[in-house]
Amino acid sequence: MTFETILRLPQMELKKRLKAELKSRGYHITDKPGYLYAGGTIPVLLVAHMDTVHRQPVEQICYSADGAVTMSPQGIGGDDRCGVWMILQILRTAKCHVLFCEDEEVGCVGAKKFTRGSLRPQVNYIVELDRRGSNDAVFYRCDNPEFEDFVTSFGFETANGSCSDISYIAPYLETAAVNISCGYYCEHQRHEYIHLEEMELNAARVAQMVTQQTEHFEYREQQDSFFGGRAYQYSMWDTASERDTYKWLSPLPKEAKIKLGTAELIMPHAKIDRQGKVHRYVPKLKAAILTENTIAVMPDGKKARYDSQEAKCQKVMPLSRALEILGCK
Repeated sequence: MTFETILRLPQMELKKRLKAELKSRGYHITDKPGYLYAGGTIPVLLVAHMDTVHRQPVEQICYSADGAVTMSPQGIGGDDRCGVWMILQILRTAKCHVLFCEDEEVGCVGAKKFTRGSLRPQVNYIVELDRRGSNDAVFYRCDNPEFEDFVTSFGFETANGSCSDISYIAPYLETAAVNISCGYYCEHQRHEYIHLEEMELNAARVAQMVTQQTEHFEYREQQDSFFGGRAYQYSMWDTASERDTYKWLSPLPKEAKIKLGTAELIMPHAKIDRQGKVHRYVPKLKAAILTENTIAVMPDGKKARYDSQEAKCQKVMPLSRALEILGCK
């Protein structure tokens, strides 16, 4: 598909065309209400959304005299058709996992549907292509310094942002994520424009990035700090979660000990996630409950390690819901 074709198509027609395009490149497609997913061979997930804020379809496409900038009287829709085009370019040389989401502009609808499904690709990190400008790397609430260093080593600069599809996808997959600039400006306005060279350059930079071999970069939630960043009150159970989710959990080694502050706990059926967070599995619920402020340590004092070979994808339930169910039985 040409870039102009991508700009002109309505969301659902674009979804059909992308499905056909990915099939022609040898992908097996999962087409669900809200998203289009294709599993790749490179353990990186590329994300873009298929909708725009503009109500009118793009009819007239204008270019600057030097051909460097494009816009439309109907609103060009670079947010996020630029990201869609960039992913297709990257796939020419790197068969990454791909997720195209619907309706990001009205509340990340497609991304939320993806997190309520059964797909959980095991990838090393996530790159979303849905950011204005030329050189931004936005991590939102993902606080993984090693991942930030990796991304910025390709010349991108850390910037702030509010929310996008990866704000939901990254914690769901327990995997670090970044949103990269796509070369569009003045998004959500009729005078939005696209700097084509910046879009092309960043597609090439991300293509270079995803071919580098890395370990898994875990998603670490940014912690809001109080009183200099230290927690003075210990609470064992996570009470912030509001809904069931799914995580890859591995059994805790038998020799590991669980500590809450200076206290040592006895916790049957304990499990840990990729971040080393301790969960208590409750067989009666067929679900685990996340604990807070606990740590699993080995006899040598080192943190217990997540075992990807022994890990299983299991339901994780909020404490309030677990207590409600157990109280009814």
